[in-house]
Amino acid sequence: MVVKVGKKEWDVNDCTYAERRELHAANAKVWWTGKMDVDAYYLVLEKVERISGLGANDFKDMEMPEVDEVLQSIFLEYLGIEPAKKDSGG
Repeated sequence: MVVKVGKKEWDVNDCTYAERRELHAANAKVWWTGKMDVDAYYLVLEKVERISGLGANDFKDMEMPEVDEVLQSIFLEYLGIEPAKKDSGG
């Protein structure tokens, strides 16, 4: 599957039903207490990286926040979640 982030398209592995359930459960732990658990969040991103087939070579020229943005976008695509729309201010 192809996921577009910014101006770049990323060719990533499809996500199986079992992997989607795994990601959904891991994501629930991020917000379990009502506050974001940063450690749990990064575990979700690591799972997304593993499932996607992307790795160090794909991200070698990127800053870590950019890598996180790519992985977050792939995560949303895997779970079929629409990203929040930015307020246009008008």
